[in-house]
Amino acid sequence: MAPNSEIDRHICTSTNSIESTINITDRLYLFINEQWYDLTHWQYIHPGGSEILQNLNRQDATDIFYSLHSKEAIKKLSYLKPCSSLHIQFMLPIIESTNLTLSFRKLRENLIHNGYFNRSIFWELFYYLSVYILCLFGTFCHFYWNYHFLAIIIIGFGMQQAGWIEHDYIHGRSIWMRWFGRILSGSINGFSLTWWSHKHNTHHIYMNNIDIDTDPIFHLFFPSKKDKNIWFRSYQHWYFIPVYSLLYLSWRWQSFQYSFNTLKYFELILMLLNYIWLYILGWQVAFGSILISSLLVSCIITTIHQSKKILIDSHYSFVEKQFLTTRNVYCNNFFMEWLWGGMQYQLEHHLFPIMPKYNYAKIRPILQKWTKENGIHYRCENVWSIWYRNYLRLKYFTNQIKNT
Repeated sequence: MAPNSEIDRHICTSTNSIESTINITDRLYLFINEQWYDLTHWQYIHPGGSEILQNLNRQDATDIFYSLHSKEAIKKLSYLKPCSSLHIQFMLPIIESTNLTLSFRKLRENLIHNGYFNRSIFWELFYYLSVYILCLFGTFCHFYWNYHFLAIIIIGFGMQQAGWIEHDYIHGRSIWMRWFGRILSGSINGFSLTWWSHKHNTHHIYMNNIDIDTDPIFHLFFPSKKDKNIWFRSYQHWYFIPVYSLLYLSWRWQSFQYSFNTLKYFELILMLLNYIWLYILGWQVAFGSILISSLLVSCIITTIHQSKKILIDSHYSFVEKQFLTTRNVYCNNFFMEWLWGGMQYQLEHHLFPIMPKYNYAKIRPILQKWTKENGIHYRCENVWSIWYRNYLRLKYFTNQIKNT
């Protein structure tokens, strides 16, 4: 949100022009910190794209704004002049925050003050280097010991863990995290971190809403008449495992398309290095590793999202939406805790996405206490229970299709 003279000339008509005709329906307004902002022109230079802003038009975006932006971006908000026209204030009245929202904002301020948003050099190095160690060890198993199946498993775990770290770096708001994230993402998984960032930030704003619709492969809504004609979807609770295994292949193709079309040369070079490595490994190990990593990631990210309520509209507040659409997972051993890579703390992550993933375990009891004080149900269940719940959800909508 850098200052821009042209934007300033258009942002929020001054009181001197109150008598002029304002076509308010054609403009983009967001409510942040008890003020309306006209972002009609700013949206086109917004780093996160204009679509996110357009879908928030005329809504309170305060908590979404603070959840996804760095201190620098928050500071730049002061460069934008809030709407001061009495005409606009009449058309766009002040939105009053609920007690729950005010309590949440106070909780967030306390967590920032107590250092839970600070990053640890030790844990950053541990997670980052562990991915390369796994991939190098898997490569060693393949070439020197001829343990091809073991190589597939180890490299698959490395690719999966790289996905969790890349996800964490998407939310990291510093230059070094963006560069380290691009290097890890491109060299290990052949992903474009820029493409993934735009896609994933949209998901955070519209949690289990527009982002969870996986038509035509999976159906997670009540079916319409046209859905009955898609015969294979009646078996979605059986074929979801092999389809889940193709996730990384889809992301690789979408990443290449994005980087190629937007001329992201650095990302394309990293992808090239990744495919050279996969070529050296041979198609069996390369393909097998991608399928394993895809399955491991898909079985986690679909479960934590599809096992809860899927929203058709967005009239809920930011805090309400997170608790309606998110369910946490309790991992009862070190391996599962490592395997899930922070995704087991979905409530904590979606409420505080910029917070490093290794601090979520520390704030879980704090958040549980807060939910109890505010009369909110903190949902958490074990790994096998939530995996079974996801299967039942797929099966439930399968029956809905059959009975339509």
